[in-house]
Amino acid sequence: MTDQLNADNLMVNKRVDAMAKDQEETPDTQPDLQHMVTFRLSRLHARLTAQATKILKESAGISLMQWRVFVMIESRGTITPAEIVRQTDLDKSQLSRAVKSMVERGLITSETRESDQRAHSLAFTSKGLEVFEQARPYMRDRQARLLNALSAQEREALFAAFQKLDAVADDLEAEL
Repeated sequence: MTDQLNADNLMVNKRVDAMAKDQEETPDTQPDLQHMVTFRLSRLHARLTAQATKILKESAGISLMQWRVFVMIESRGTITPAEIVRQTDLDKSQLSRAVKSMVERGLITSETRESDQRAHSLAFTSKGLEVFEQARPYMRDRQARLLNALSAQEREALFAAFQKLDAVADDLEAEL
């Protein structure tokens, strides 16, 4: 009986060793979280979002969504919430709540467009521009630190990889 148990244990150990070896040799085919693109991106996204949220709250008293509205206004001039959603894929209802609170706080204006009465153009108020400029150096420093952690070649490869992953995501979405 003992010999049979030892033989069985030896066989199990060989199988476990073989499975571990297979896992080491082909991490992309195993359910190892550290080798799953979506897990790694999600984890990094969560950490960076938490950091940005803290920086914005402490430096300017605004949310990350409000910061994103400010960035879109700065980069595009006056812009509608619908244009922001199209260009960023931000959640429409979250964006709507952020815009409403920013208007109420006097950080941005929301004016009906003459060409389309349903559309509202968003723009900075002087108070909003001041708040944006208060947070901007902290967010630019953060962005610079992230990018400077990579060489120019690594940055180029990272953004090329993002383009490829975006294309694959588009293909997968089309298949659904």
